[in-house]
Amino acid sequence: MTRFSNILLASLLTLSAVAPAHAESRNVDGIWLDDGETLKPAAMPASGPLVLNGWTRQGRGDVYRLKVKAGETLNVTLASRSEFVVMAIFDFAKPEDDAIFFSDAGKNTAVLTPKADTEWLIRPILVLSSSRRGLGANYAITVEKQP
Repeated sequence: MTRFSNILLASLLTLSAVAPAHAESRNVDGIWLDDGETLKPAAMPASGPLVLNGWTRQGRGDVYRLKVKAGETLNVTLASRSEFVVMAIFDFAKPEDDAIFFSDAGKNTAVLTPKADTEWLIRPILVLSSSRRGLGANYAITVEKQP
């Protein structure tokens, strides 16, 4: 019985040491982040557009949290040399809902006007039919206030 207890104790200790890495909360205000994603705050500058430059790979890269004001119309544009980079925009006020915008071929610009002060999660995504080791793509996301 002592041997069984030692094995059980060793197993429990191993699980407790491993659990925090897997139990790390990847849910941020109801928005799920992939393990390789990093949430970065973004803010509109006093004048001119906000430009977010980065690199993304399937499930890895930066995602951006942007505070937006009610009634403020914003033009959000994704630019990339790769045709496989798309952009999704989520509203933190409605984390259970689908994206409020998802780009696709030929439609990489969103013109959005929130009805209430909120925060958006802007997620660039590299979409490939099969994973390829080390493959990623650069992008630039430009957010401009519209008159």
